[in-house]
Amino acid sequence: MSITCIVCGHINTGSNNYCTSCGAALEFEETVSSSAYHLPAGTLLRQSHYRIEKVLGEGGFGITYQGIYLPNSAKVAIKELWPEKAARMGKTITWPPSIAPIDRQRQLHKFQLEASYLQKCSHPNIPKVYDWFEENNTAYLVMEFISGKSLYKILQEEGFLSEEKLKGYFIQVAEALTVVHSNQLLHRDIKPDNILIDHQDRAVLIDFGATKEFIAGQTREMSATLSPGYAPLEQYSYRSKRWPATDIYALCASMYELLTGQLPAQATERAGSETLIPPRQLAPQITPQTEQVILTGMRMKVEERFQTAEELIDALKGKFVSPSQRKAWGLLKQGKLAEAVQAYQKCLTNQPNHGEAAVELALVQMHLNDAQAEVAAETAIRLQPNDGRSYGVLGLVNCRKSNWSTAVKQLQQAADLAPQEVWIQANLAWAWGKLGNWQQAESAVSKALQIDSNCTFALGLQAWINVNQQQWKRAIRTATQALFKSKQAQSRESQQLQQWIYPYLIIALEKAVVTRQSRDVERRIIEFTTQVPDSAVAWGLKGWKQAVQGLWPEALANFDQASQKADVPSWVSLNQGITQEHLQNYQGAIQTYQAYIQKFPSDAFALFRLGTLLGKVGQWAQARSHLEKAVQLKPDYAEAYHNLGWVLLNIRTVDGQVENFRPLLSAYRQASEFYMQQYQSELAGAIRQAFQIAGVEL
Repeated sequence: MSITCIVCGHINTGSNNYCTSCGAALEFEETVSSSAYHLPAGTLLRQSHYRIEKVLGEGGFGITYQGIYLPNSAKVAIKELWPEKAARMGKTITWPPSIAPIDRQRQLHKFQLEASYLQKCSHPNIPKVYDWFEENNTAYLVMEFISGKSLYKILQEEGFLSEEKLKGYFIQVAEALTVVHSNQLLHRDIKPDNILIDHQDRAVLIDFGATKEFIAGQTREMSATLSPGYAPLEQYSYRSKRWPATDIYALCASMYELLTGQLPAQATERAGSETLIPPRQLAPQITPQTEQVILTGMRMKVEERFQTAEELIDALKGKFVSPSQRKAWGLLKQGKLAEAVQAYQKCLTNQPNHGEAAVELALVQMHLNDAQAEVAAETAIRLQPNDGRSYGVLGLVNCRKSNWSTAVKQLQQAADLAPQEVWIQANLAWAWGKLGNWQQAESAVSKALQIDSNCTFALGLQAWINVNQQQWKRAIRTATQALFKSKQAQSRESQQLQQWIYPYLIIALEKAVVTRQSRDVERRIIEFTTQVPDSAVAWGLKGWKQAVQGLWPEALANFDQASQKADVPSWVSLNQGITQEHLQNYQGAIQTYQAYIQKFPSDAFALFRLGTLLGKVGQWAQARSHLEKAVQLKPDYAEAYHNLGWVLLNIRTVDGQVENFRPLLSAYRQASEFYMQQYQSELAGAIRQAFQIAGVEL
């Protein structure tokens, strides 16, 4: 008798149970027991509870029979442990001398484990386990009888199934695998011969004899049980990390064979150079989508395959997500943006036309690197030109560059294509506001809040717009809402929002007539310093309010605190200097103004204050230099001309004469004229009167 191996196609002669070429179990089909080592039909087991009807098949270390459960006449499948080189005396098995007693116990234990694994995995697409017992010097496993054919037999006898039909079967098997893997088990021997289709058109995953426990990603010793062509490379190793993706490889390899009629190249052959022929080259009728699913599931690297059966199910249902893209999603949830970028880049290397991944990459880069975000957005627009999010990225980058007109153009295009993206509408409002178009800004922020009334950024922008429109009550309301919601988030981003929303709330409270007699401003300033203690603005506002109340020592303490923070705004440094002046700490004020002018050399007010102070301490030449710079920067600066005249009056020769009389007259003349233009006639008159008394006409 000759038997063709279903794995490698080798024709075996004689009575071998295993293929002499590849070692796979050979399949025998008999309607009645004709072999001397099979239990004969009519044999009773388990105290006459079960009766053997016929042999269904054998392989590895077991013989499977069709039987009857006599109490209710139900059909069952009975699997008998049959050791290699065993013999039978009547019903009793004689173990060969080559199997030591300890190894005999291991085989019995392994057989019992198969029963326990199946009992754990309760699922419509996995056979039910009814019983397990020892008898006849061996063990038996009683399972649900599945009346049907394996997918391999269907392929051999009926030819190719339709792609949709086959996908339906494999979705069922993958659903069964979700239960298997959730119990930390690997089937390890998925192939068409181990998937039965019953008379209800149900796909049932059978033969859990090779099943092993595993912990995903951990190395454990496992026997190298496998079926060549279906097994991934890691399964060939005695010690290797195990993953659900091991079974997914076998499932996709089975799809490959059933759709092409050809067994895939063995993983060991693919390890050196890729020898796997793409399915559509063998069967052009296969859709590109299904080919993509198969090839993804059969990637050599574990991390490049589907990682869970659920991912494979989604892909088979038309919701394909590449493993790299899914990995990027997971990294984003963990806040690992740089690693997510790498995952997206890998995804686009494998799938350069993946428009959605390109858009998502641009969105992530927006949080990391503006230049890279621009490049990614341009690529995304080329691949997916009708996705407004990419234009939104470009618009936001231009907002950060203060290219407001360009930003408005890009964000408006983004809003037209993606009108439901709240962040696009909010940034459009920001850009319009920066251009001074408050009506358009109001329109955009209203749309943002219609989409998401809880968007703290949009609420903060609404407060900013209201303050610039001098709508104080509305500003108070929206800023309060924004702050309340941001406090609930308790994140770094929420603190950043609070840092710029609090000042607008405080300005609005200060301006609103109804709150002037209350302590709302002070209360909110204290709240600001508590919520955002590292904010220079918060401490600066506290100092400002105390300075307004004439509490100069307290004000200076808070301005000093503010100056030690990062990103100190210019007004804080100026007010620190003014406060030092009020406390007559002239040297401290001079140092503050000098440090400020190093950062902002074109600030006429700071130059005016510094020049005036230098004059007060008798440093007339330096005072003159700073005041002259002030009037150069601000030609109508009456106060600076006034003090410049005073400084020039004090720069004298050794014999006490005014050294620069003409410049002195010019400075006072300019001061008088500009005071008159600026409706400060009293000051102008005082200057002229002083010169008239001295007999000098300006």
